[in-house]
Amino acid sequence: MRAFHLLALAVFLASCEVIDAPSPDTIAPAAPSALSAVPTQPPIPSPAPTAAPSAPVLFSRAMDSRTVGEDDAVGADLSALLQLYPDAPEARQARFYLAESFARRGRWTSAAELLRPFVEEPVDDALRAPAIFWLARCSEEAGDHAAAAAAYQRYRNLAAPLEPYAAMRQAAQLAAADQQAEAATAYEHAARADIVRGERAGSFERAIGLHRQLGSPEVGLDLYDELLALAETPTYRARILSQAVALAQEIGQGDRAGAWLRQIVANAPSTPEAASAADQLLAAADPALSAAAAGGIFMSAGRWPDAVAQLDLAIAQETDQETGVELRRLRGLALRAQSDFPAALQALADAGALSPDGEAGRQAQLDWIQTLGQSGEADRASQAYQEYATAYPDDPRAPEALDRAALLRERLGDGDGARAIRLDIGKRYPQSDQAADALHSAGLELFVAARYAEARDAWQILADERTGETQAQAAFWAGRAARAQGDESAADDLFHVALAADPTSYYGARAAEELGGIAQGSLPLDAPLGDDEWDALRAWVRSWPGQEAALAPADLGVEGDGFVRRATLLAEVGLSSESRNEWMAAAERWGEDPPRLAELARLAHSQGVPYAALRVAARLARLAPADNETPQVIDRLLFPTPYTGLVSQQSAERDLDPRLFYALLRQESLFDPGATSWVGARGLGQVMPETGQGIAQNLGVTDFSLDDLYRPAVSVRFGAFYLAERIGNMEGSVQAALAAYNGGLGNAMRWANGSSVADPDLFTEGVDFPETKGYIKAIYGFYAAYQRIYK
Repeated sequence: MRAFHLLALAVFLASCEVIDAPSPDTIAPAAPSALSAVPTQPPIPSPAPTAAPSAPVLFSRAMDSRTVGEDDAVGADLSALLQLYPDAPEARQARFYLAESFARRGRWTSAAELLRPFVEEPVDDALRAPAIFWLARCSEEAGDHAAAAAAYQRYRNLAAPLEPYAAMRQAAQLAAADQQAEAATAYEHAARADIVRGERAGSFERAIGLHRQLGSPEVGLDLYDELLALAETPTYRARILSQAVALAQEIGQGDRAGAWLRQIVANAPSTPEAASAADQLLAAADPALSAAAAGGIFMSAGRWPDAVAQLDLAIAQETDQETGVELRRLRGLALRAQSDFPAALQALADAGALSPDGEAGRQAQLDWIQTLGQSGEADRASQAYQEYATAYPDDPRAPEALDRAALLRERLGDGDGARAIRLDIGKRYPQSDQAADALHSAGLELFVAARYAEARDAWQILADERTGETQAQAAFWAGRAARAQGDESAADDLFHVALAADPTSYYGARAAEELGGIAQGSLPLDAPLGDDEWDALRAWVRSWPGQEAALAPADLGVEGDGFVRRATLLAEVGLSSESRNEWMAAAERWGEDPPRLAELARLAHSQGVPYAALRVAARLARLAPADNETPQVIDRLLFPTPYTGLVSQQSAERDLDPRLFYALLRQESLFDPGATSWVGARGLGQVMPETGQGIAQNLGVTDFSLDDLYRPAVSVRFGAFYLAERIGNMEGSVQAALAAYNGGLGNAMRWANGSSVADPDLFTEGVDFPETKGYIKAIYGFYAAYQRIYK
């Protein structure tokens, strides 16, 4: 049988792996895929044949290529290994990973032809279970539902950790084969397993749908109770409750439907489903729903006339004065939403007059001023806001009132008046949320107008009163103003304040540069984290109050945890999204358990999952006592350097500092190769599909597909090319290049008024896309962090 398998494999490789069979004495290096091809060079003489690499070398090289998603190179090296060394100890692994490389390239038929004899070999090793799972996926992709369901059942029979996931996928195949009863059973089994909540909830939903198709809605209705135990977020819970209500009403279980309707209005009043639930409860004259609650629900739904009608009823019934004032205020807002400004102003004035010093009454006064401005009386409204702050200087809403007054002055074209109000906010309420933006905005205006002393005074208030990034921002700009005044000593002092306040912020990084440069780290990018570093992490955690008696690492149970085991195995069968969710479920399970979080970070890092290690390290850093200095291992987990060879190579090719490129990748994807943004950007570098196609054309990549952006080798290469292009477009400005990477080249040139940036800080402050401005600042701060750690 073994001889037959080897013969079949040789025939298969000859027929489907497109490489020339090398002689036993010579072999060329692994052929790069089109995605990793370099620009065409003039022909050069072929080198003399070299001795063929050994089987271990070929296998190791293939595994390195696998790590970065170069599946063409994986296939070439493993095919060569199997042709040259069919009896090598690595041959079985090579057959498995060759099949996997076919599957990852979408060549499912080729993968299946290798996997079928592989799973029949009488070898019970760690590769057999994933091989069966991959074979099931091959049948699934081929549309062979019966074969896929059978293969998933075969996997389930192994009782392996991914059994619930096999059950879910089997259920989908059974349903596609019109075996709804068996599919429902499989979904219910998966739904009751100890896997992530989202997968369980989805399985319950599908099982309920199948029971409805099968004509057994009562069974489905009972499953809603189990599903609702998993539904925690208000929006999702309201949707499920609404579906449960519909099914209960359909089969005549009115009491059950009523109970669920009451849950919707009580626990999720701001959801779309709440308005429908309120309608039904009002129609049934259910006493559980008050007129006041119904009015609030209809306001959230934008049903303003219905809201006014219910609030009128509530006002007539209310006996408590403060509650009555609040109902009148809400009624005024509902009238305003219908553009009935006279009625709204009257209602809000009445509410404010009833309780001028009460919470609801003061808010009604502010709402009256806002309504006045919306009705076209901006000048009067601006003055009224200032009068409110004068009348109630200790009201926590006073800074907001002044901020709104400044905005109205600005809209009226009174820039000087707006600036004066903002300076007043900063002086009177330096600790308020509004003061930071108000003083910074005023300071920038004065700085641009070369009124450096006044600008410096504005920023100095925040530099003295605040902490963290706000202090860093203010101290940095005060330093810029002092330098513009020629006061170098004061400027240096202020830059030191900014650097100390938040060294990994944009302003901390720029302050360091103004002081002569960011301190450079000594670690190579590929420096490993060893036992000493992990021991330092454990010792750090044990030094926290209450953690002195933490269990030994082996006794914490992290490595054997179900979430962790499934996360690892899901990645091995190509289910990266599901793997990510299991990692995050483990982090959530131990969210308040620092010793276990430390072990989870170590495991994620050791298994090459930097995004999970980073997020767990960030949680540890948040939990740490304020006066407890973090060890360097935390900094390295927060600012990791995965895919070092690939990033270094592409950075060198594009004349980029790899630390800047790492900072960008961190911001874009948190080093999750499978990341997809809400707008469709993909992979480590979050390249948009159209941009990716354009880059592929520029690089001469002819076999590009959008899913290639999920391969680290492609995403890193394309991201490095795009960043280098944007740096060139913007004449070397890092800030402007980052703006172009995120906000588009046209916008970056608009913000720069061309392609040259004279003042990078004023450029950054002038970016009028909040997301892009935050993007520039985040990456620049991360870049500083990478520089401080690594060479």
